[in-house]
Amino acid sequence: MKKDRFEYIKVASIVVIAISLSIIAWNSSKEVSYLQGIEEKLLSIINALQNPGK
Repeated sequence: MKKDRFEYIKVASIVVIAISLSIIAWNSSKEVSYLQGIEEKLLSIINALQNPGK
C-alpha cells in the first residue's frame, strides 16, 4: 500500500515538473519573439540614423 502511494506521488511530481517546464518554455518563446520585434525596430532606427538621406 505504501509503495503504491509512493509511486503515485512520484508520477504526480514528474507530471507537475513536466507541465512547469512546458510553461516556462512557452513563456520563454513568447519573450524571445517580443525581443526579436524590438531588435528589428532598433535596427531600423540605427539604419535610419546612419543613412539620414535614404
